[in-house]
Amino acid sequence: MARTDAEPDAGTRTGGPAAAGPSIVPQGPARLALIAVTVAVLAQTLRFSLPQLDHFADRTGNAVAAFGVLLIYLAGFTAPLIRRAAGPRGLLLAGIGGLFAVRLLAQAIDPQTWLAFAGTAIGMIAVAALYEGARGLSGVGFATAAVAGLAIDSAVRMGFATWDPVWRDGPGPWLACLAFVAAGAVALYRELVSGPVGAPGVSWRDALGAAALGPFLALQILVLASPAFVASSGWQSLTGAHVTIVIGQGCALAFLASGLAVRAVPGGVCVLGGTVLGVGIGAVAGTYAVSGIEVVPIVIVGQVMAAWLLAVACRAPLRRAGTGGPVWRIDAGAALGGLLVAAILIPYQVSAVSPLPFPNNLLPGLAGILLGALAAFAAARGGPLPARAPLRAVTAGAAALVLLAGTLVFTVAAPDGEAQPAAASGQVRVLSYNIHDAVDQSGQLDPEGIARVIEGQRAQVVLLQEAGRGSLLSGTTDVGVWLSRRLGMKLIWGPAADGQFGNAILTSLPVRSSGTGRMPRGDWSQIRGYVWARLAVGKTTMDVWSTHLEGGDGQAAERAREIAALLRAWGGAPRTLIGGDFQTDAGSPELAAMTDGTDLRSAALGGEPYPTRPDGSTHDWIFGSDGILVTDYEVPKSKASDHYPVAVTVRIGR
Repeated sequence: MARTDAEPDAGTRTGGPAAAGPSIVPQGPARLALIAVTVAVLAQTLRFSLPQLDHFADRTGNAVAAFGVLLIYLAGFTAPLIRRAAGPRGLLLAGIGGLFAVRLLAQAIDPQTWLAFAGTAIGMIAVAALYEGARGLSGVGFATAAVAGLAIDSAVRMGFATWDPVWRDGPGPWLACLAFVAAGAVALYRELVSGPVGAPGVSWRDALGAAALGPFLALQILVLASPAFVASSGWQSLTGAHVTIVIGQGCALAFLASGLAVRAVPGGVCVLGGTVLGVGIGAVAGTYAVSGIEVVPIVIVGQVMAAWLLAVACRAPLRRAGTGGPVWRIDAGAALGGLLVAAILIPYQVSAVSPLPFPNNLLPGLAGILLGALAAFAAARGGPLPARAPLRAVTAGAAALVLLAGTLVFTVAAPDGEAQPAAASGQVRVLSYNIHDAVDQSGQLDPEGIARVIEGQRAQVVLLQEAGRGSLLSGTTDVGVWLSRRLGMKLIWGPAADGQFGNAILTSLPVRSSGTGRMPRGDWSQIRGYVWARLAVGKTTMDVWSTHLEGGDGQAAERAREIAALLRAWGGAPRTLIGGDFQTDAGSPELAAMTDGTDLRSAALGGEPYPTRPDGSTHDWIFGSDGILVTDYEVPKSKASDHYPVAVTVRIGR
């Protein structure tokens, strides 16, 4: 007769003869809730820490930041010491309880650099504590709860247009925070007052299965549970992107509930599954990724495969019986998983602004392969054969439809702002702005601050650089769509470094046509790009371009090549404005190439540009061609970004 996945498997050996499991296990629903909420809050904490860690690197330099980041992600290896000093309950309180406290504190005081460091370090301990709190459940139960937690988290984010509530004030963000923390606290209390579940003896091979949560979580944050990623890479609306994710999560929950995640999984099948997952994700995430509708099936299938591999990998470390080595090996395996999160996400984040010696597509690909390899280690090591239950599968899949409530809130919520009226008498206000992923000079993710700067200039056209749409630098927020809705303006998107980091145009004018392009590159560093649009102005049109060139004192030749490519793409069309971050000051040879031999000229009236950065440099420029008359030039000061915007008023000739 088939057994449920919560029953011990007396016939499975782990380093020695199996021992009988305890007769009483804490109630399943509370433990599932504990896993779900902890995984969701851990994802929230990692997301808000990423912009802060980047801000820390800007202030201290990459070497110091790398050392600090390594230390906090190694914090999980203190879990065995905490277990020895305070016991299993102490580990649960320090890891999971500490994580909930950090989430509450971050909502109260806004994320700070020190809090990002502390939260990430505690989160790494929480990964180990999760396996302590989940003992007695099956790998299938653990994976089901993890997927459910991330699904709820994604739905809540959609209700806030992907700008995490942790960065925001008001009753809505506080209600979201308190709901997660209160549910988690109740589940943690139930776990602490329940009788302890006997720890199994494990071999190092068994313990390695606990590391699988690391690459699983990295894939979820970067791709699988990120609506902004699916929207920007799949060229879909944000609503359609979340529907895609809900379908994937529903399929994953249905598969896990069906009982098809059977015990007898050959390790080779897991390796193959992980390789397919890695190749698929690597194909759609990164500098050299494909984009379009093919992203949709990869995300849906990827959700199912990732959940299955996590379920297989976690069987052995969650067993209640078996003899072998000490239980702290599971803590060490889980800590290794936390370190793998850093190994995947941090270099990928850095690749958006600094070159890597390899294409960043390899990092999400590596995450999938590692997940398959870790599942292969534990494939035949534990867990009973679950009963197959088609009705339960249908119920679990259908339950995911509730998650569309977040999409409903996003869809019906009206934008807060109204677009500036269409240009009169051929006069247009244009703003060029490097928004630094909407991270302000204090390291806070604040798209509202960017929106207020744009509103203050009453611009009909905004040329954006460093506009994130799911970028790790902006905590995977879809900044482009958020600003578009907030300002009531149309968004024209142009990917550059990858599908989530690039240039954009916001406009209230009618769009006649548009396009985007990327500049050639000879190494694995960031590919620069541009986006353009032809806009109707009265009875005529004007072309606007937004671009961002290579930075660095030693990159003048690269900037010159990029400018040459930009000018070829432009082709000399009249009534054109080209704006952006050119990464060089007045008088440089590469900047002179914009005007020498062309009919372009700087929009700075009298040839006196103002500094566009707090350090006094002028890297942001607007150039106009024949048919464009600049009547006003301004560089308003603001702390909403590490650049100041350049604003011009122009009259359009015929």
